Amino acid sequence: MKKMTIEEFYETPFSDLKAPSLLGMSQVVIDDDNILSLVVNTEKNHMNLHGTIQAGIQYLIADTALGMALKHIGRPGVAMDGHIYLYRPGKLGDVLTASVYPRKVGRRTGNFLVEVKRQDGKMVSECAFSVMFNSEGK
Repeated sequence: MKKMTIEEFYETPFSDLKAPSLLGMSQVVIDDDNILSLVVNTEKNHMNLHGTIQAGIQYLIADTALGMALKHIGRPGVAMDGHIYLYRPGKLGDVLTASVYPRKVGRRTGNFLVEVKRQDGKMVSECAFSVMFNSEGK
C-alpha cells in the first residue's frame, strides 16, 4: 500500500490545486490491488442546511477521485455520465474515503464505480461513471 499527499500525487504545490484545497482532500492511497482512494476530511463548508454533507460535495469528491484514478492508470479522460446513489448521511468531522473501482476499461470508453465510505467503513454514497478516454492516452 502506498500513501501520499495530494501535492505528491499531482507533483505540484497544494496552493495550485483548486478543487483539492476547496474539498479538504488530505491523502491519496493506492492499495496492493492498484485501487486509488482519496481521503477527505469533512469541514463546515461541506454541510447542507440539515447538518449533513451536501450530496453535490459527495459527487465532487467522487468525480475528483475518478480523475485522479484515470491519471494514475495513465488513461486521461472525462466523465460522460455520472449517477450518485445516497445511502446514509455524512456528518461534520467525518473522514470520507472515495475508492475508485474500474468495471470496464475499453479502448475508447470505460465504466467506473466510486464508493464513498466514512471512517467506520459504512457506505455514504456511491457514484457510477461512464468515461471517454482522451485520444492521446494509451
